[in-house]
Amino acid sequence: MLIGMAQGPGVLPLLDRYPGLLDYIELPFELLRHDPSSLAVRNAAPIILHCASMSIAGFVPPADATLDAIAAQVDLTGTPWIGEHLAFISADPLPGSALHDSTTLTYTVCPQLSEQVLANACANVTRFQERFSVPLIVENSPQYFVLPGSTMSIVDFVAEFHQRTGVGMLLDLAHFRISALNMKFAAEREILRLPLEQVVEIHVSGLDVQAETAWDDHAGLADEATFDLLHAVLSRARPRAITFEYNWSPELDEEVIVRQIDRARSMCLNA
Repeated sequence: MLIGMAQGPGVLPLLDRYPGLLDYIELPFELLRHDPSSLAVRNAAPIILHCASMSIAGFVPPADATLDAIAAQVDLTGTPWIGEHLAFISADPLPGSALHDSTTLTYTVCPQLSEQVLANACANVTRFQERFSVPLIVENSPQYFVLPGSTMSIVDFVAEFHQRTGVGMLLDLAHFRISALNMKFAAEREILRLPLEQVVEIHVSGLDVQAETAWDDHAGLADEATFDLLHAVLSRARPRAITFEYNWSPELDEEVIVRQIDRARSMCLNA
């Protein structure tokens, strides 16, 4: 079992003080594309490539140049797989814009949870996989509200996507808990309905609650409920990697991070 962290302002200082703590660094394709010098982190640890550019659950595909650029980074980084989101980041053009100018959002968005979107996402991931020399693994999105036109729960949507495609799962525990809190379902019960045998990587991060809505928060530490969920998953799954996504703040308590990493390693050994 490998343990890593998402690249952020605190990662390299942490490795300086705790050599050998991490087995890898998760590095976003988007950062590499805009700042090629960020590839230098591979001198500190191997890289796993993460991505938020394919818009797998959308109906506006990424440009061929984007897919080519991702493929090039696969070769440069030596990543064993590419993590991507079961979400969309590209949408139809805004009114009045040129027909070829799609709208590119600045974040991945949970899609409508319907058969039409599901079938399209399955077709997209199959088509995109042909472009890469390593496997795609797909991450569950956080659900913040009931999406208009949805006909299934996010648990059913994610489970059906993986069952139909056979694609590896990147299981984000914070995203799952956010969905559970906002949609009012029991996280530890519902997560066992996912095909956990397909989990390749697990994400661990914090969440925040504002105005009675849970939100993604990589600037906060995972709480005890997240580790309870990790324990439930490890009773059924044998992931290859666990990534701590503490990449939005350089000020998190390093000693707590080290204890959490050690705890995750111990949980994997004793699962």
